Amino acid sequence: MPADFKVLVWMIVVLVIPFALTLMTVTQPRSLVTDLAANPTPRGYTWSLTLFIVPVLVLASWVSLGKQKPVQKKAFWITAVLLASGGVFLDVFFGLTFFTFVNHDATLGFTFWGWSFSHGWQKVIPIEELGFYFFGIVAVLLAYVWGDEFWFGAYNLDDAPRRETKFRQIFSFHFGSAIFGVIIFALGWLYKKFGAHPWHEGFPGYFLFLTSVAITPSILFFPAANPYINWRAFSLAFLFMLLVSLFWEATIAVPYQWWGFQPRQMLGLMINGFSGLPVEEPILWLGVTWATVIVYEIIYTLLHMDWSQLKASP
Repeated sequence: MPADFKVLVWMIVVLVIPFALTLMTVTQPRSLVTDLAANPTPRGYTWSLTLFIVPVLVLASWVSLGKQKPVQKKAFWITAVLLASGGVFLDVFFGLTFFTFVNHDATLGFTFWGWSFSHGWQKVIPIEELGFYFFGIVAVLLAYVWGDEFWFGAYNLDDAPRRETKFRQIFSFHFGSAIFGVIIFALGWLYKKFGAHPWHEGFPGYFLFLTSVAITPSILFFPAANPYINWRAFSLAFLFMLLVSLFWEATIAVPYQWWGFQPRQMLGLMINGFSGLPVEEPILWLGVTWATVIVYEIIYTLLHMDWSQLKASP
């Protein structure tokens, strides 16, 4: 395990412990704003997308001025389209199972279709959700690439060994990730069924989805991606996304019901100080950053590989 990765783990632990101890003192959740007829945040969700859009524009301009390799730009866009499409897939097929969208005045009013296991297809998902996933993924990627190439460029690793990578080395089962995924979901399921909360009914589907999204790339590709991950740049991307998401969801989106959560699909571990925000949401951005960086480094390696040499090898 790289020393930089261990430092990152300890950084997360140091942040989580005081946050958790402080939030545990909150016994009554902050109330939601229920008088939505008064339109307390007109077009709030729409304008809040600038939390991603402005950093994306600035970092994209900065990165574009650098000497980016064509293969690196190609890897960037392939990763962005692939993972943003995965986010849209979540919304279309699971969005109405996991989430609620009550405050219509916080959006432009345009909606698209989503599937509900109880009511079938419904055209109620705000179009802003598409921007949320696309710009969110692009923001993660740009923060990582900018950190890798500039802010922590001294720790950028040489790409030359990528050319010698064998295709069979790309897919390498990582047993540790698989075990971690099984254990973490089992703990979540036990808390759902037996924890000190009133939401024992249902299944922690959202947590299962997040665990699968975060762990699957790690199970398949971590050994091949690990040598090229700039862990300092990863920490920058993760902390940036965590800061934005906590401000966005904990202080504005959830209290004003831009989106909400279906308790039957959640673990039942709610953060009272954040208006009952499910603990899955902070976990979401760690998982998204983890999966995004691994997928990006793998695609970058695949595009960088000497395919002609591979075809010639026995």
